[in-house]
Amino acid sequence: MEIKKGIGVSPGVAISTALVLDADSLVIPRRKITADRADAELERFRQALDQTILELSGQRDELLANQRKEIAGILDFHIGVLKDNSLIDQVNAEIRDRFGTAEYAVNSVMRNYASVFSKMADSYLAERVKDIQDIERQLLNRLTGHRRLDFSHFDTDVVIIAHDLLPSQAASLDRLHVKGFATDAGGRTSHTAIVARAMGIPAVVGLTDITHEVSAGDLIVIDGNHGVVIINPDEQVIAEHRKAEVHRLELETERALLQELPAQTLDGHLISLMANIEFPAEVDEALRRGA
Repeated sequence: MEIKKGIGVSPGVAISTALVLDADSLVIPRRKITADRADAELERFRQALDQTILELSGQRDELLANQRKEIAGILDFHIGVLKDNSLIDQVNAEIRDRFGTAEYAVNSVMRNYASVFSKMADSYLAERVKDIQDIERQLLNRLTGHRRLDFSHFDTDVVIIAHDLLPSQAASLDRLHVKGFATDAGGRTSHTAIVARAMGIPAVVGLTDITHEVSAGDLIVIDGNHGVVIINPDEQVIAEHRKAEVHRLELETERALLQELPAQTLDGHLISLMANIEFPAEVDEALRRGA
């Protein structure tokens, strides 16, 4: 048994078999095109852009219909970046003026965007680098025909162990069979963390080397309440965590019964119930809780 400490970003306890994901990376070589190919490459980029926006818009609308405004808001951010005229102009210039392929132009421009975000002093804005990488990956998948791993359908219960999960990957997780996830990278304010909380999936991030410590098929406890991952726990530890999770769910149920009642003491004194939030995405959660 081994215990790893990270950052708990979504509460709850998940106990299941590990599915370890390799880094899903694309290598885009710098390849020049001839001037007469520029128009064709510009059209390839435009089609990839339009198709990605269309797909994200459909996912956003479906999320809104299912009352998942937090996740829909993240996709709105992605759509907004894809529609940004400055970004589009830079990619077009890379193709038209410097004769790069559509893939290389997207890769080059988006990496520059990611570099700008990663250097921001504000940690919330710096975390948006993952969203930029997510957008880049979706465009490149369209351009190269590369198929992303499908996280939406699994046959058995699993916990996912990965170096990192992009926000769109987290949003597409099979809620029935994916019981939790743990990653080497990530932080409390990332959109991936926000998605996990919105979906009620226990998650621990910032574990540094969990992908090297876990093998496929290992039994894993993901404790999002305390930011702990336990590899191959013994029966006593499993029983303790299952009992703790039952207790947490019972408390959640009790609190849910109270949240619509007036904030009033037994002797009739009214209290203003408010919420201390750090980020816009927490507003909806605070309102759901009765603030």
